[in-house]
Amino acid sequence: MKQLLATLLTLTLFIFTSCSQVKKDNDIVKRIDRYLAELEKIGFYGSVLVEMNGDKIISKGYGFSNKERQIKNSFNTIYDIGSITKQFTATAILKLEMQGKLSTEDNLSKFFNNVPIDKENITIHDLLRHQSGLTSSVGEDYEIINREEFLNKVYSSPLRFEVGTGFSYSNIGYSLLTMIIEKISGQTYETYLYNNLWKPAEMEMTGYTRPAFDTNLIAVGYFNDKRVWGKPTHKKWDITAPYWNLKGNGGILSTTGDLYKWHQALMTDNILSKEAKEKLYHPKLRNGENENSIYAYGWDVSRTGRNTIQVWHNGTNHIFYADFLSYIDEDITLIMLSNKSHPNFDRLNFEIAKIIFTRDYMPIIPVEDNEINRNFTNLIIKTIEESGIEKAKTIYQMRNKNESLLEFVMRNEGFDHIDHDKPDIAIQIFEMNVLIYPTSPEALQGLGEGYMETGKKELALQYFKQSLGINPDNPFVSEMVKKLEE
Repeated sequence: MKQLLATLLTLTLFIFTSCSQVKKDNDIVKRIDRYLAELEKIGFYGSVLVEMNGDKIISKGYGFSNKERQIKNSFNTIYDIGSITKQFTATAILKLEMQGKLSTEDNLSKFFNNVPIDKENITIHDLLRHQSGLTSSVGEDYEIINREEFLNKVYSSPLRFEVGTGFSYSNIGYSLLTMIIEKISGQTYETYLYNNLWKPAEMEMTGYTRPAFDTNLIAVGYFNDKRVWGKPTHKKWDITAPYWNLKGNGGILSTTGDLYKWHQALMTDNILSKEAKEKLYHPKLRNGENENSIYAYGWDVSRTGRNTIQVWHNGTNHIFYADFLSYIDEDITLIMLSNKSHPNFDRLNFEIAKIIFTRDYMPIIPVEDNEINRNFTNLIIKTIEESGIEKAKTIYQMRNKNESLLEFVMRNEGFDHIDHDKPDIAIQIFEMNVLIYPTSPEALQGLGEGYMETGKKELALQYFKQSLGINPDNPFVSEMVKKLEE
């Protein structure tokens, strides 16, 4: 990840000044409603909350929380929020720092015994920003593992780079932070978070087990093919919380309403001081970091094409999907929680943001991911592999009216062929995708990345620019354009 701003603009300014509010009107609400209704028709399961200028203009459920029992999702449905958990862990660390009990500059050897030499200088700051060099994980989410076994696996795993010199997303880093929270506070992770974060924010529907959830409100998770995965609380837990591969880095349960209360609390000084919030969103930089986009403390923070601040995080176990997006100085917040993760819906919040910020923007409704479209997409891919893109175009032109190409499958296949050293086929798959979806920023970005991987920088720049023209708030594509233009 890259860095946000090295300017004199303080967090106080951009958090507490709504400098460019978008005017609310009924047309925006109607267009968002229509968009979400169309997504529900093609299989979206989840709850969505949209706030503009302090008012909740959308707070609804879509699809089923339990298809077998015909229970619909609602604003009260409880979901696994995945890695959004990390912002609670990060905030708890800053709260302990406010209480004088630790410093983000403290290193691991202050809290743990027998830390290996290569890891003893990792700081809390390094863990919070995923710059420790630690690997992402040392086991599966619901694997039974105790504290000692977890630490032994972490200690024996090699670092990906020298501490503090790079970025590599690490779930185990946040589990270590959770151990620190418990050690310093003398309380369980969930108890400390409730007393110091959730209770002051009036969040009574957030936690692992403390809320004594109504189990009928906990959503059942579903695979893309509609198979039942089940409820997260039915998985292997260590009595009151997940085991250490998940604890503190994911797996918290919550609702869209409670997460909105969390957002509101962060806009005040009730949880963190102004100084602590500045650190939360605007921490110390690494050498050479770009100033337009960073991973801060449990949040991805970037500057939009409107020169405003966007803070965002998502979380998924590929069953549940959670997305929390806020434009702090424009007073707009979007929260989406889903119990059936699917690429068709992962960018839902960003599409709603375009509806809000771009007059007359009409989001593309994705093609339904069904057996007919899967089979047709696979036929096109196989034809490209065996006979080339021209033959694939012919087959596409002769398709039945109920057959459509799945954009995300084509894109994923293109990258898979790049990874397997088949760049020529990859480029043809990407080109076919753009031919069918010429206004999809994702399809255009895929083709740009494909050309970049094969050394065709002029073509890469062309398609990156086209993607950026449709979605100007993509920091990765923006950065690629800058590099290619140097």
